Amino acid sequence: MNNFFKRNWLTLLIAAQPLLDVLAYFNQDEVATVAGYLRLVILLALPLAVLLKRRATKGFWIAIGVMGFFSFLHILNGFRNGYISLYFDVSYLVKVLQMPVMAVCFFCLIRDEQTKHQAFRGLWIAGGLLTVILLAAYLSGTGNSTYGEGLGYSGWVTNDNRNAHSIILVTLSVYAVCLAVLNGRKFWAILIPAAVTAAFLTNGTKGCYYALFAIMGGYLIFLLLDAIVDRKRLMRRMTLVLAAMMLLAVVVYPYTPRAEVSERLAVAATEGEIEAALLEKNIDISNMSPEERYRDPQVREVFEYYYLRYMVGTIPDLFDRFGMERVLLWFNMSTDAARLIDTRQIKLCYAGLLWQECDLQTRLVGFEVSELGFDGIRDLENDWPAIYYYYGYAGIALYAALVLYVLFRMLKKLLFDFKGSLTAENFALALSLGLLLGLAQFSGAVLRRPNVSVYLALVLGLIWYETGVTSKGGLHDAEYHRSGL
Repeated sequence: MNNFFKRNWLTLLIAAQPLLDVLAYFNQDEVATVAGYLRLVILLALPLAVLLKRRATKGFWIAIGVMGFFSFLHILNGFRNGYISLYFDVSYLVKVLQMPVMAVCFFCLIRDEQTKHQAFRGLWIAGGLLTVILLAAYLSGTGNSTYGEGLGYSGWVTNDNRNAHSIILVTLSVYAVCLAVLNGRKFWAILIPAAVTAAFLTNGTKGCYYALFAIMGGYLIFLLLDAIVDRKRLMRRMTLVLAAMMLLAVVVYPYTPRAEVSERLAVAATEGEIEAALLEKNIDISNMSPEERYRDPQVREVFEYYYLRYMVGTIPDLFDRFGMERVLLWFNMSTDAARLIDTRQIKLCYAGLLWQECDLQTRLVGFEVSELGFDGIRDLENDWPAIYYYYGYAGIALYAALVLYVLFRMLKKLLFDFKGSLTAENFALALSLGLLLGLAQFSGAVLRRPNVSVYLALVLGLIWYETGVTSKGGLHDAEYHRSGL
């Protein structure tokens, strides 16, 4: 039993993630779910595993020490400002810390090909389990829609986890198509891309729809490049299937949930309303600067009316908290209705105006998350701005430094051995990393959701390993020790 766990611990860890999401769905009425506690146990177990395996290097202790010291400063500043809720702020901080802590642990634990293969097996099994879960939820009629009124389909996913689910779907699909490329058989070459396309189109999120082109188009380019560089026979069937899936996505788009959601948003954002209302008063603002608009009482009155109408339904206390003047100036007297009704933009406005009230110490380590309340309606939907506001200049710098250093190692490896690095597995890692980092800017689920950040941590860990591997596939000990991890 011990040998089985030793040979499969990482596979089991990754394969269990979709099951934990299902567990969270069926326990969603609980204050704290069993899935949440299990993820906390995993977070604590990984550093312990590093210590028990005697893999804790100088770099490991430095990284953990820096994260601990930053957390101390953030909490200390919370006490300085007068905590609203220490528990809420610290529990949120723990969720954010999961990705860097797990990534540093994977840097130390993924040190051979067997462990790397465990990780890929786990990703493939997780993808298979997610497929089964989606089908079971649909056939049983117990699944959740992505948007209200039956728009899109997410399955056994809680309401606040739907964005996270779409990103997990994107991430696991990268490795599913990778498996089809590695297998090369006709059945899988057709079935897997078709299943991925169906899942993306029925999900309905913008991230899934555009990721479809990134994944299918990316692997199409990879196959062409691989055939040229390694002088291999082109996998024609696979390339045709990938191209066909992209073409299909374009053709059927008008009939997809994504198209309907976009159409409803376009209707809600009636462009030109502000301009039309002012023209009725014989006022043309097309050539007026934002400052001129703000200084004109009649113009400002119209703007105030529409801004209140557009935004108060999203954050009811926005104007009470900051005043109309500051909101008008934040949006620079814009008449872009699509932006003014965008929930993400309104939340960014709230956080940005709160940030303007912070002193230098708070800007260094971020303001207390509880400042945005406990109901989630003000919590930012974009990860990178959230890290910036919640954890300040130091927090965003440390987070970015971790990611950028891994990217630097990856680019260095490509320059050193491009041909040897051109494998389906390495391409999957690079593609999934790019998608995860990109989706973090347009979603609030990559860096702050433990059920998603575990995948980003694993991808970073695998890239770290691959960038310290020789062309023969063994760990380059000198490179490993120089890295400090």
